[in-house]
Amino acid sequence: MGVSNRMYADLNSPLTRRQAAHLLRRACASSDPEKISAATGRMAREVVEEWVEEPLSSALYPSPSWLYQLYPPSGASQDEINAFNQDNAFYVREVREMLLRDLMSGTLRGRMLLFWHNHFVTDVRKYRYGTLAYKYVQRLTFGAVSDFKAMTRGFVTDGAMLYYLDGRYNRKGAPNENFARELLELFTMGPLDKHGQPNYTQHDIVEAARALTGWRMDVRSTWESHKASWAFDAGIKQIFGQWGSFDHIGMIDLIFQERPQQVAYFLAKKLVSEFIYENPDENVVDWLEERIIAHDFDMGPVLADLFSCEAFYEPHCEGVRIKSPVELMLLEVSAFKGTPAQDKFVNIYAGLRNLGQDLLSPPNVAGWPGHHAWLSTDTLPLRWSSADTNFSSESDLNSSVLGVNYNAMIDDYTDEASLHPVISLALNLAENLFAIPLDLVEIPEIDQPFAGDLVAQPLPQEFLDGPESHKNLVKLFLGTVPWYEWNPGSQNASIMIRNYIVSLSKYPEYQLA
Repeated sequence: MGVSNRMYADLNSPLTRRQAAHLLRRACASSDPEKISAATGRMAREVVEEWVEEPLSSALYPSPSWLYQLYPPSGASQDEINAFNQDNAFYVREVREMLLRDLMSGTLRGRMLLFWHNHFVTDVRKYRYGTLAYKYVQRLTFGAVSDFKAMTRGFVTDGAMLYYLDGRYNRKGAPNENFARELLELFTMGPLDKHGQPNYTQHDIVEAARALTGWRMDVRSTWESHKASWAFDAGIKQIFGQWGSFDHIGMIDLIFQERPQQVAYFLAKKLVSEFIYENPDENVVDWLEERIIAHDFDMGPVLADLFSCEAFYEPHCEGVRIKSPVELMLLEVSAFKGTPAQDKFVNIYAGLRNLGQDLLSPPNVAGWPGHHAWLSTDTLPLRWSSADTNFSSESDLNSSVLGVNYNAMIDDYTDEASLHPVISLALNLAENLFAIPLDLVEIPEIDQPFAGDLVAQPLPQEFLDGPESHKNLVKLFLGTVPWYEWNPGSQNASIMIRNYIVSLSKYPEYQLA
């Protein structure tokens, strides 16, 4: 069943808190309660356009001191090469930390950085060098919410890509088809159009490879790619039925001139699948395809359209995606005011790798398949156990890998005007943690009554008359502590919050975004 035309229009009312939380969760991988409050009551388009216009400078880190340290020159000793390789392993680790910090920003740009990392895929295990990894991440950051055509053109000559897809071996007389094939199949248009017709032929791939010949890297002299005229095939090529002496610029221009609808459709389907639902309604994809063409592949306005349209806020779109390991971590960091210590980043990275998302090293050129592939009989128990580590132990709350600030959480999730703060804290935390309404979460029934003297200190009647799920959540939070003895300033308060979060993280619905 198609989506009505009404749903292509902007959401015509201010964001409710639930809609604001959905927007932050999907567009920014953030559950920061302050950001949710700031977006609540505003128009979606106004909020998203502010995110699009956020200064690029806020997302950039100073260039590392080692950035232009070259590979040892020809004739260097083995000791010098070994020393460089040892240092380089540290450089790669530092880039991973930089990438994690970018992702933790809780911004649209940071979320799109993760999206493009899984689109223009490379693998540091093949290209190896920290400087190339840094330049790769910076290229993704610069292009995150800007011109898709320019970003595509940039990756033709990107050092990490030249190594990963063997572009540096692509030369006149011996064209290497690897990059040309993935450029068409994975980076721009896909093998088939919306009607199931081929978008290109094997001949197009061969000729495109010829257009992309000549690019080289000499990491002993520079970290920039360069075009070697002797290796470039300047002859006439035939691509998409067009004749010309195309080079890399001409090749990319030709893709967008001859196959704009196919590229727009391919990109629209990927965006809708990533940010709305895995099996996208073709009507929504067609609409977004038209918007991409109208904006000439400028991703900022495209994203503003996507995250403002009514279709994005339909209730059936909530909680229908499975969190990737990175999203799981980012939502926890933002929801719980996490500020990981520098020495914890190696633990975070290792945890993500164990869960199947090895940053800078996707499994293959197609990237992480995502959604249901994130969960298995192996990874789900690992997700459960990761919560114990991420939120520290009862005996040492300061050991939290994510740097959770339990005191700030109490302030953020307790209603200021509430006469019964422990109830609001327990319910607000749960509401933030689940992407679906609490009445749809299967909360296990807790048979034992609330602790304490409920005759002398009765619970509020409106709470007792409310949903059973709410009562079970508050029982889960309190355990054996009477509700009237809740003391937010005690050490036990942080332990109670920690144990409550770990318990909720075991619920199947916790895995949904």
